[in-house]
Amino acid sequence: MNEIIKILDLDVLIAVFVNLRTSEKKAAEDSWVEQVVGAPLISNPVQIPDQHNMYVARYDSDGFVYFGKAWNESGVVECEFACRENKLKGSDINNKIKILTYDGNHIVKGFFYEWVKFVKWLRHPNDEFRVPLRCGTSSGVIFWPEKTLGTLNIEKKTATFVYAEKIVSLAESELYDCLILMRNFRDRPPYCRCEECTKIDALEKETYSSDHLIMVNEWADYRVGDTFPKTKRLIKALDRPLNTLNGPQEQYVALWYHFGQAIMGRAWNENNKIAAAFVSRKMPFLSKVIGSLQLLVQIPPSAAGFDYSWQPYAEVAKIGAKEWNPVHIGFASPCVLVIDQEGHEYLGSADLKEEFATTVIKNEVFRLEGRGIYNFKVFIATVFITGFFDIKKHD
Repeated sequence: MNEIIKILDLDVLIAVFVNLRTSEKKAAEDSWVEQVVGAPLISNPVQIPDQHNMYVARYDSDGFVYFGKAWNESGVVECEFACRENKLKGSDINNKIKILTYDGNHIVKGFFYEWVKFVKWLRHPNDEFRVPLRCGTSSGVIFWPEKTLGTLNIEKKTATFVYAEKIVSLAESELYDCLILMRNFRDRPPYCRCEECTKIDALEKETYSSDHLIMVNEWADYRVGDTFPKTKRLIKALDRPLNTLNGPQEQYVALWYHFGQAIMGRAWNENNKIAAAFVSRKMPFLSKVIGSLQLLVQIPPSAAGFDYSWQPYAEVAKIGAKEWNPVHIGFASPCVLVIDQEGHEYLGSADLKEEFATTVIKNEVFRLEGRGIYNFKVFIATVFITGFFDIKKHD
């Protein structure tokens, strides 16, 4: 009987939540912010599912709206669009585009963005609480999974992309597995931590076993020189201050893209501003030359389905089934290097394929390889349930 009451309580709470959401003032408009190509990325860009370095970009020309992808390259923004039969990049359009942003939460905005399979939207095209983002009468945003972003003609149900340096047009039947960007006015976004969702999650936890775990890393976009974030819990190396040459220092897991390659490095709080250091192509990169970067955010283990910790490289390199996996993009994984016999430590990157680790010390590259890195601690995630780490479902 108590279990039935709990379920009823949950249903009532969700119903009240939905009624509040649908009876609120009109939802906010989409926020398109001007972005200069070749400049650092603006704040709060909308990311693409399972893509750490792809953002929704817009270009307006002769009364038409075109969507494409923007990305970080060496700390500044690049872009490409399919416009009719032409592939356009920043230099072709005066280096001015717009980036879709989302600042706040679904309570404040009255909606959240959701990526939905095209074939699923076709089954319910008239759902007034879940509608495609559109500009003009028919232009929508569509993601070709693991490839690129493009423009969806909602009326004709066709889409145009730039892929492999060519213009590609897909018809309706070829779009079924693609994802379109929707404005959801009714539901709750995944792993939302607003007050209303926290209450519902707590009741759900008491009532149901969790089958909605996130199983994905959360990278937040920032720029070097931004005010150091205090509202988000960032991933700290070894979960303590490191013993550096300059004394104890808290260092945080950071990600940067250089010539299309994911580079792991460190960020730290320098006079309440974000500072960072990375090693790419055997060269050090620090602070202002970095521009845009991403910092890894701690998600509550109960919501994520996994918890973070640090393991020696020697354990990570062992072959065989494990209850945990290294956190990595490509072969790059966060790693704490011990640089001398005195035990001084710095956060950097380990290459899981080539067996070497690097970091920046006094503006120079420090590198060790082979057995010399076996005791260095690598960042890992312990998975609580059977499944694949760093994968999010989209149905």
